[in-house]
Amino acid sequence: MPAPTVAFELYDAIYRYLEQQGIAESALCAALGIRSRRDGMIHERVPLNLFEQAFVAAEELTGDSVIGLRMGQAGFPPPDGVFRALSIAGPNVREIMAAFTRYFPLAYDFINLDLRSEDDALKVRLRYPHRRRPHRHVLEHLLAGWYMAANQLTFDELRVPRVVYVQHLQLCPDDVLADVFHSTPVRFGQAEDGFDVKVESLDYHTGQTDEDAFRLSERKAEDLLLRLRANDRIAREISTHVEAMLEEGLPTLEAVARRMNCSGRTLQRRLAERHLNYQMLLDRVRQDVAVELLANTSLPITRIAERIGFTDDSTFHRAFKRWTGESPGAYRLHAPLAAEQ
Repeated sequence: MPAPTVAFELYDAIYRYLEQQGIAESALCAALGIRSRRDGMIHERVPLNLFEQAFVAAEELTGDSVIGLRMGQAGFPPPDGVFRALSIAGPNVREIMAAFTRYFPLAYDFINLDLRSEDDALKVRLRYPHRRRPHRHVLEHLLAGWYMAANQLTFDELRVPRVVYVQHLQLCPDDVLADVFHSTPVRFGQAEDGFDVKVESLDYHTGQTDEDAFRLSERKAEDLLLRLRANDRIAREISTHVEAMLEEGLPTLEAVARRMNCSGRTLQRRLAERHLNYQMLLDRVRQDVAVELLANTSLPITRIAERIGFTDDSTFHRAFKRWTGESPGAYRLHAPLAAEQ
């Protein structure tokens, strides 16, 4: 299983928060035994253990035992990017949470979101596939930041009532807790980490619902997720086999598994560990091959469609527009042939 990591923006937020408190980057770097905040990065990600160490060092530098809560409340990092776009354009809380579940690894790839609907609530629970619960600062930062961002987007505790559950015992004063979470109940010493959302609020939206923008944000999130996993050895190996097999027809997961000398079940498990599925990788390879052939060959579009496993042009046109936002012909117009350059 790949080593757990977080998005660099989350780690960078610790430095930015400390700088606002008058503590220079060099002080945190010295405490961590590194030269700069970019030391230790892996493919634009930061290992979980370094992220946790940075929180612990930041607590020592500030003397703040609830620094995760403080940072989340203060909006570090700013609630920006694809998750904010999904939240604004999403049709309702239910679909927004479903999208967050799919793309949560973009932020924390060591946490899975488990959504369960019951009579009175949607129960959102944090699962740890590495069988290691992160440091409390990490979890408190996540929950406080999520709460703050939701309130800013009008998903506040009046419109979307919730209850927060935390496994560790309460280690912050009641006044701090009330300052961060207002009147939302926060229950410590629980069996699981997560929160409940009242079922009657699941159809609520911000008033800015835009289905096209929501789907575009989902495509962007999917692309980012694939890029995140692109450096993984297993994902690269699968993609290489898929590309080699495409000319013979669309390869199944089982056929790729045979070439990799493992069972389909084993390959499916390896993909699940990386928060990927086979169809995502297959689509990505087909897109990459189509783009390459459109940009760098004079092959007819019909032949390109056949080359990547489409049985008719119209299906290929729809798929390509879903991948890139434009038709194959339009894409080729602004992508001069390599042979003509």
